Amino acid sequence: MKILLVHDEMLNDTLPVFATSADAIRVFVLDPAFVASEGWTLKRIQFVIDCVAEMQNVRVFHGALADVCRELGATSLVTQSTPNHAIQQWLESLSPLTISWHDEPQFVDYEGRLSRFTAYWKSVAPQWFSEDVLIAENARGGSKLSRSASSVRGALRK
Repeated sequence: MKILLVHDEMLNDTLPVFATSADAIRVFVLDPAFVASEGWTLKRIQFVIDCVAEMQNVRVFHGALADVCRELGATSLVTQSTPNHAIQQWLESLSPLTISWHDEPQFVDYEGRLSRFTAYWKSVAPQWFSEDVLIAENARGGSKLSRSASSVRGALRK
């Protein structure tokens, strides 16, 4: 049985991995050992479970990941790639299972050199905001988008 394992870095069922693995059973495992090792707070657990509850056809299990996979008769696992080493190690502990990692979608297309946040933000903002929003913000002379970039830069300096 093929399982699409949903983890806390893929809480949006419009991600490409869901479409490419439509034949897999969607599973989220709330593994107490993993949650404890990551130091999740009750608010973090609530947020993740709320997100999973809004996703289509995701079965939620409580228990050790290996036990859940064994009970479901999993033969292979599909999930989204992550830079989080804890998730990687958690899944690699399922060594007899074949794990297929799917790349996450790129956040924005950016080819330039990352040196100043403002220059970066001006080049990628059109990918996230409609032209009407950008024109309206520029007409106000000093947009909220620019102010938010300034506040992010200030926070990064602290």
